[in-house]
Amino acid sequence: MKFTFKLLTGLGLAAAAVMSSASTVADYAPGEVLVKFKPGVSGPSIGAVNSRIGATVIEIIPRLNVQHLRLPAGTTVQEALDYYHGLTTIAYAEPNYVKHLTFTPNDTQFSSMYGMVKIHMPEAWDLGRGVSTVVTAVIDTGVDLNHEDLRNKLVPGYDFSDNDADPSYSDAHGVHTAGTVGAETNNGKGVVGVSFNCKVMPLKIFPNAFDTTSANAIIYAADHGVKAISMSYGSYGQSQTEKDATDYAWNHGVVLVGAAGNDNVTNLLFPACFPHVLCVGSTGPTDQKSGFSNFGADHVFVAAPGEDILSTFPNNTYAAISGTSMSCPHVAGLAALLFAQAPPGTSPLAIRTAIETTTDPVGTWVKFGRVNAFRAMRLFDVAAEVNYDVIDVQPFAGINPIGDATFVMASDSLLYSLTSVPQAPGQVASAIVTIGVTGSVSNLRSAKLLFEANGPVGSSNQLYFWNFATARWDISKASSLRPAGANRVTLVLPNNLSNFVSGGQMRILTRGITPNRPLRGTAGQAPVFNYQLGFVQLRVRPAN
Repeated sequence: MKFTFKLLTGLGLAAAAVMSSASTVADYAPGEVLVKFKPGVSGPSIGAVNSRIGATVIEIIPRLNVQHLRLPAGTTVQEALDYYHGLTTIAYAEPNYVKHLTFTPNDTQFSSMYGMVKIHMPEAWDLGRGVSTVVTAVIDTGVDLNHEDLRNKLVPGYDFSDNDADPSYSDAHGVHTAGTVGAETNNGKGVVGVSFNCKVMPLKIFPNAFDTTSANAIIYAADHGVKAISMSYGSYGQSQTEKDATDYAWNHGVVLVGAAGNDNVTNLLFPACFPHVLCVGSTGPTDQKSGFSNFGADHVFVAAPGEDILSTFPNNTYAAISGTSMSCPHVAGLAALLFAQAPPGTSPLAIRTAIETTTDPVGTWVKFGRVNAFRAMRLFDVAAEVNYDVIDVQPFAGINPIGDATFVMASDSLLYSLTSVPQAPGQVASAIVTIGVTGSVSNLRSAKLLFEANGPVGSSNQLYFWNFATARWDISKASSLRPAGANRVTLVLPNNLSNFVSGGQMRILTRGITPNRPLRGTAGQAPVFNYQLGFVQLRVRPAN
């Protein structure tokens, strides 16, 4: 017996707002510093200190007694820090560092895609962004082959409704679901797709969709090497033929994902409720069950956002639609992303288990919960961390250098040492540290610098990286120093270090500075101090 299928779109279309993505910012606010004066320093004295450099108060954080200052035109942040560090009345002075979000794509309408944030896709993309060799089949109404956000993400598909090789859309539904799975991401336009760099195979079964059409499409997808299948359609009739097709795909290493249905009932919808298909219900912006979503913890295993989901629409347009049809491709795209992240040979059971066991609770209407992409990706965060060590240390400012590159290795207790020289407005001891770097640094999953130095009480340390593209030092981190003991700083670096590595080398300027005044125990002597480097190492995690 054959059953016709219906598409699983619950509500009508809604206009999609267009909003700009976040702009790129510097590591710290230019023309601004944060200064804390020591207790007991009077207001007039503080005013006089700021006036001498021409700084004006933007705000005061009262419980911290920290002044947020604006610098006059022409005064750099570094010049201001040198000035304030040279004063005895200062507890500390530092740049006003800009806080960075986890990866935020530059697609113009990403800010309207609450679902991607709800399932923690930005954090997940920090761990991995997929590969083009992993493909998700979208069995639906076909796609817009020329859409600006889809055309570069498609692999050849098939039309099982008309039995030809042209899967062009007959209805916008498939264009929309394909975009959620794999719209071109970070391309400066439109929307994003969950699977980021993974590809999409469009398989059209509508308008002539039956058990046979669906079964043939599922088998075709499995035979052509896809790793995930998105099925936003169904029937309440249960077909052994279609079940056998889902079993076939599962046994060929495919994760199958189906929409639960939009009738707010506990009835079983197929193919979503076959044993080897992950059935997905719908939630909204507040993680409540969508009013239209089918439910039942015995067969609806996970949930994903399905209300007012913005995605691709025909003719280079975008629209928001609701339905479990919109929930399903979120999970299918996640399955593809996990396959790209996981070691070769990972089974569909391992991928499905990762999705199910890392969910966030949304109620008893669903067996597990709403998917959490970040938590699922962390289960396969297996890329080995690569350590790059110092290959050279040279004094930049200071005298009496003691030691070499081996003195800043993790396995010893040696310290590379420099003595400062008087230098108004503060004392400075500085060295250039060169780290040997091999391999690609343009698409890292993570990068960080571990740094350890010592200096007298009241002194601070600043780190700069040589930017080979701009031929200048970029300030990256400032921290306080202690006379002895572990004083390690971990600095998170960009995932693309191309500008900071050339010829297999990264150059770092380390700068210890203390106020230009006699230090403890040096009364009547030249104001000098001993600056020691204990450990420097670059650690990166390459993309899988």
